[in-house]
Amino acid sequence: LNYHMLLKNISLQNFRSFAKSSFSFSSGTTVIVGPNAIGKTNLLESVYLLSMGKSFKTGLEEEMVRNKQEIARVKGGVDIGDKRGDLLEVILTRGVFGGEKVGRKKLTVNKIAKRLIDYQGNLRVVLFGPWDMGLITDAPSSRRRFLDNVLSQADREYRRSLLSYE
Repeated sequence: LNYHMLLKNISLQNFRSFAKSSFSFSSGTTVIVGPNAIGKTNLLESVYLLSMGKSFKTGLEEEMVRNKQEIARVKGGVDIGDKRGDLLEVILTRGVFGGEKVGRKKLTVNKIAKRLIDYQGNLRVVLFGPWDMGLITDAPSSRRRFLDNVLSQADREYRRSLLSYE
């Protein structure tokens, strides 16, 4: 199991407040700074979406599609260890594209469609936000949920067992 993963870049198209934007990241620490309402949290949500195939803010995919648009795309290049990694992509729709009914979400790794269970783990992230302060003070069940989320990314068999258990 290789723990050295690096998100090299991310491209956003019609994702939340971004019409079309690209960001590159260095191998060191990245700090995202800017005034209120510029899209910092939206960028973090796009990284989480690229990793987990879902949002940490909403359960509805269409809420992530920019207003008045039919489709949103989030693409990211990931390096794994010493080798060139994968191209991850999440395509989101409102359920209709070009007048035809389509799926609301498509997950791909190197342009090959994947199920959510097979998609997760290609980019491992840990999100710790202000709402997670309860991990220290709340019931043990909140800590278990947090750890289940982290372990599910690192171990596919753990993820399968957890889904079966739930």
